[in-house]
Amino acid sequence: MKKENLSPSQLAYREIMHLISEGEYRPGEKMPTLPLAERIGVSRTPVTEALKRMEAEGIVTFTLGSGAKLINPTAKEIWDTYLVRAHLEAFGLRLGFERVTRPVVIQLESYVRMEREYFETGEKINCIQAGLDFHRELAKASENDRLISYINNTLTASFVYLVLLEPARHRLASQHPGQHQELLDLISAGKKEEAVSFLERHILDSCRINIPGL
Repeated sequence: MKKENLSPSQLAYREIMHLISEGEYRPGEKMPTLPLAERIGVSRTPVTEALKRMEAEGIVTFTLGSGAKLINPTAKEIWDTYLVRAHLEAFGLRLGFERVTRPVVIQLESYVRMEREYFETGEKINCIQAGLDFHRELAKASENDRLISYINNTLTASFVYLVLLEPARHRLASQHPGQHQELLDLISAGKKEEAVSFLERHILDSCRINIPGL
């Protein structure tokens, strides 16, 4: 992986996230600072800064005397998050359907292209992020700030779950950006109810298929 143009803490964050996404560390496992620093090739300070950032994102927790540890969400916690997210996003699309104009569709299509590129090159974290950014952008059409905030919270949690638990060799059908393009096609065709139903089903199916054990 390229390391130029990154600060030591940014490099540490990227490398640690890559290790997690490839299954090198499992949910609930400790993340000791010194071994991570030696593995990445930086001092302990950037690793600590990276882990603090990951704590803020909900990926690790810190315990006094034990250091950082990956979260270990239960199947129910994950499913509950996706269930709430599916209903919130479906409601958001129903509210904002008429505001998903051609310029908005063009912006959404750019996320689909990025997701497809990252999917084909196997860049798991970037692929996940592009896919979730598609959902963040779509939610803005609701023009309901409180709803958008709630949706963004569930998307942040979804990112954590996917990085931690999605199989590293993610070639599963529901992860493919083609589903996002299908949704855009329904929206462009003015098929509101079909689009809302498709979005809700897409989110729940992605949870079932992409996260093992659900």
